[in-house]
Amino acid sequence: MQKPGHTELLEIVAKSEPIAGKLRAIKRAQWPVQFSHVIEPAQAFLVATIASKIENTIWVLCPSVRSQELLYESLLNWRPNALFLSEVEFAAVENILPDPEIAAERLALLTQLEREQAPQLVIATRASLDQTAPRRGALQTALIQLRRGTNEKMERILEQLAGAGYERVAQVTTRGQFAVRGGIVDLYSWQAPLPTRLEFFGDQIESLREFDIDSQTSVRDLRFADILLGAADDQGATVRDYIARDHLKIAIEPEERFSADIQISAGWTEWGPEDFSDAFQDCEIGEFAIGDLMLAEAKRAQFAARLR
Repeated sequence: MQKPGHTELLEIVAKSEPIAGKLRAIKRAQWPVQFSHVIEPAQAFLVATIASKIENTIWVLCPSVRSQELLYESLLNWRPNALFLSEVEFAAVENILPDPEIAAERLALLTQLEREQAPQLVIATRASLDQTAPRRGALQTALIQLRRGTNEKMERILEQLAGAGYERVAQVTTRGQFAVRGGIVDLYSWQAPLPTRLEFFGDQIESLREFDIDSQTSVRDLRFADILLGAADDQGATVRDYIARDHLKIAIEPEERFSADIQISAGWTEWGPEDFSDAFQDCEIGEFAIGDLMLAEAKRAQFAARLR
């Protein structure tokens, strides 16, 4: 028997009537839609199933950072493009600078949400919604995009960087810096995971690459690079402001006072007699022994057969 792929497994579950009925309720906006008896290891799979059928940006809101990390790691098996919104470290402590890597990750994610060129799946904690963020529209306004092969005057780019508060240095070592050597410009944008190296031939960007800070060697070629000229320090809004009216919120193990469109819980959270028809329960067939490849493959096939 051919081994079912990830997409096929999601499709099988989505077509099962108990789940299909609740997916129809989601599409009709009959809130809240509740999924009970979903054990923790299956919650990411259920989120992936919902996301495969709903063409909206979805925020998955977890009760803690630990549960967020566990769900995200499992979800990557089904939705490798899912986004992880890190909480701000020391959010409640004054005069403590946030981790620059976390700050950059948050800026990159919020910038992607502002563009919203396609529905996104965002994994966050409930507490993170009330943490500060740049005002809506500020990131998009402050962003410029540099493309390989286009005509751009190097002097104009340098003026923009200096005007936005970037520091000119001999060698780039941290975000918010740029360096110039002949026709080469190194710059490290506030939201970028790695710095960018531009090589000019006249007024044309001939080469655009990411490079490693320590070795100063190129990591990969880029077709384009987004440069954030401002708004990195703007904290006039909260993450909650980035949840648009057509976005959906999924609460994992919801609290009574927390409002969400969709609720997923290991216990029974619905009204009426307890129902197990759409339950995701513990099953020995779904437990794959680490290091035992043959047994794992056999169990996977049995697991798929049960879903059918």
